[in-house]
Amino acid sequence: MGDKNQESSCLPLKEEFQRSKFSLDFKDPGIFCRSQWQKGDRNIIWILYRWFLAAFFGTGVIWSMFKIFNGGRWFIFLTNWGFSLDFFTCTYGAVVATIYYIKPSFFASNSRALKVYWISHYTTSVLSMLISLVFWAALASTMPEEATDLYNLWSHAFNSISMIFDCFMVAFPARIMFFIYPVSVVILFLIHSLIYYFAGGTDMDGNRFIYFALDWARPGLAIGFVSASLALVCCFAFVAFGIYRLRISMVKCCTKNQVEEQPTRDTASKQYA
Repeated sequence: MGDKNQESSCLPLKEEFQRSKFSLDFKDPGIFCRSQWQKGDRNIIWILYRWFLAAFFGTGVIWSMFKIFNGGRWFIFLTNWGFSLDFFTCTYGAVVATIYYIKPSFFASNSRALKVYWISHYTTSVLSMLISLVFWAALASTMPEEATDLYNLWSHAFNSISMIFDCFMVAFPARIMFFIYPVSVVILFLIHSLIYYFAGGTDMDGNRFIYFALDWARPGLAIGFVSASLALVCCFAFVAFGIYRLRISMVKCCTKNQVEEQPTRDTASKQYA
């Protein structure tokens, strides 16, 4: 069930703030291809779960594009960037897990393909939490009738719930210093929004901004939104790391209980005999 390499890597918090923690080096490719909770190296239930998650997000992305594509404006929103990343990450993870199930020796240590998966999963998890919080805290009140629409629930609630659950299921670690990856995506989106504004782009209703809080005609508001978004990304980087640490603690606790129960069962068997 547990992974000894991961358990030993669960170091004190201060150890995370080192240059080496930016590294994507790893020795065991299997940690990216199996669940923290499975017994044995390969498990068909894990494969089915990964493909279910990929199909879940794939259905949502395709359905939302048909519903609100609006001449390509579907692509201008951070929500849909995050939704697309959910789909990409889960599909990528399903392919990786399937390849490993068929041929465990396919991936080598420090495989570039697995590094891409590691980055995308971490980035997607952090962005999902950011998108959900910003929507429900700042935007949902401005659209009370649409907030409970299936698409909004799918892309602003189910997305983060699914990715948080998946963070408890996967076997690879999360690093605080990986915050640079979701921060890079947010900065890229902000640059995109600035270019879109000066190019004369509009939202679905014809407004000269993508989001009301990101209206570059009011630079003070936009800069404040940018600063808050970047600060939240850093906060959620700690949340992702906290989920990882909690997962390892849960595994240790379950493993300890199993070890303690085994001598009791052995003693009872001897007494019965």
